Amino acid sequence: MTILITNDDGMFGVGLRPLRHELTQIGEVLVVVPDRPRSACSHSVTLHKPLRLEKIEMESGWHGYLCNGTPADCVALAIEALHVQPDLIVSGINLGPNLGDDVTYSGTVAGAMEGAIFGVKSVAVSLVTDKKYDCTFAAQFTRHLAEQVMQRSLPPNTFLNVNIPALPPEQIKGVAITRMGHRRWIYQMHAREDPRGVDYWWRGGQPQHDESEVGTDIAAISQGKISITPLQMDLTDYRTMEQLKAWGIRLP
Repeated sequence: MTILITNDDGMFGVGLRPLRHELTQIGEVLVVVPDRPRSACSHSVTLHKPLRLEKIEMESGWHGYLCNGTPADCVALAIEALHVQPDLIVSGINLGPNLGDDVTYSGTVAGAMEGAIFGVKSVAVSLVTDKKYDCTFAAQFTRHLAEQVMQRSLPPNTFLNVNIPALPPEQIKGVAITRMGHRRWIYQMHAREDPRGVDYWWRGGQPQHDESEVGTDIAAISQGKISITPLQMDLTDYRTMEQLKAWGIRLP
């Protein structure tokens, strides 16, 4: 089995080495990651400049590739430039949650989304903390889930978004299969002035969400559970589609 690992944190993301260690026990692993942090790049791809891959040797004797593009670029280049045919793509382990509406911004989720577009079983994994944390258990769980995905498969155009509480393993309350909650960011644009007197803005904000909404990824995390949310490429709102048909829209 061939497993492709990507992320949006680069080669020195704290979750990469534990994840690679675990996945090498169930398959041959290739690492292709951005050459710099790409958080919140969403599913962007690079069209305006050349894409490059740099092979680097790591201190533990394994090698990987740095890409000057996004996580989605990493997946596409691995398949189309390195001619890898992965059986599974794992994007992560991201340091920080990708819950609810976060998935629309997330480079981590986009890595798995690109895998689904290529028809590869794909999983995005995030650890729910913004501080450095031991990712050993998260990597172990990802390996366990990867084995399940390979044994049971996933429907076409579907991938998994996994969020793991930053808790000791004995404090995690179980695994919940969830839907996306609503986690919206309230942004503020902080006005600044550079040394040359030119105005610029620094974007900041805080997330707002409802931890009590039953069945959501946000609620599961608040209960100390691992959240697994199946996502699909089809974003069509079928209910609204039927309502629009009833409008009887015609040419003017």
